[in-house]
Amino acid sequence: MRAKAKSQPSPAKRPVRARSVRSTPSAAAGNSGASANLREEVAAYRKDLILRAACDAFFEHGYHECTVDMIAQRLSGSKAIVYYYFPDKHSILQEIYRRALAEAQALMRSASAEHTDPVEKLAAMARSYARWVIDNQRVVGIFWREVQSLSAEARSAVALEQKRMDDLLAVTLREGASKGVFEVVDVQTTARAIEGMITFAYTWWRDDKRLTRQDAAEQYAQMALRLVQARRS
Repeated sequence: MRAKAKSQPSPAKRPVRARSVRSTPSAAAGNSGASANLREEVAAYRKDLILRAACDAFFEHGYHECTVDMIAQRLSGSKAIVYYYFPDKHSILQEIYRRALAEAQALMRSASAEHTDPVEKLAAMARSYARWVIDNQRVVGIFWREVQSLSAEARSAVALEQKRMDDLLAVTLREGASKGVFEVVDVQTTARAIEGMITFAYTWWRDDKRLTRQDAAEQYAQMALRLVQARRS
């Protein structure tokens, strides 16, 4: 129990003014940054939904026959939501190509970085790319079928990114050839042949009916190694 303090005359009471609560600069900046991040995440999510719907629509109806209304119907919304994120149908197709090439390149770089031996490196790149093709069959189908629907400028950009994919394989082929574990006459042509061979898995692979996803990827890895007459160092 505390001792009771001696009573003192109460001071005259002054009116209490409500003080406005203001965010400090750091707090305001933090809230603004969090809100901006959230908006970006929501926008990215909605763009993904639109691109998935567009892939299905383009694959089933063809780019020229497909309308923005058809894409919007798959989203259970109006075409206004599509136009909010993309100015037109062509920009959607262009983004499908851009993302497909960026994803495939990133996977192949990652697979290459996991190994130092050229034989293991090539096999890993082939497996990784084969799995990606199998997982994105509709995207790959659109990629090869609708290239002429792109503008000339967009086709040039796609061709440049495709060459970068070829170059990723070519670097490994040159490395293997220099170490005497690959027999390659024309590096660029061989790189294109390996990439093209794997890409066309989209035309035949059907949900484990003949080969599992992993078995198909392994088959392509072994075919790529046979194509360069690989041998262990």
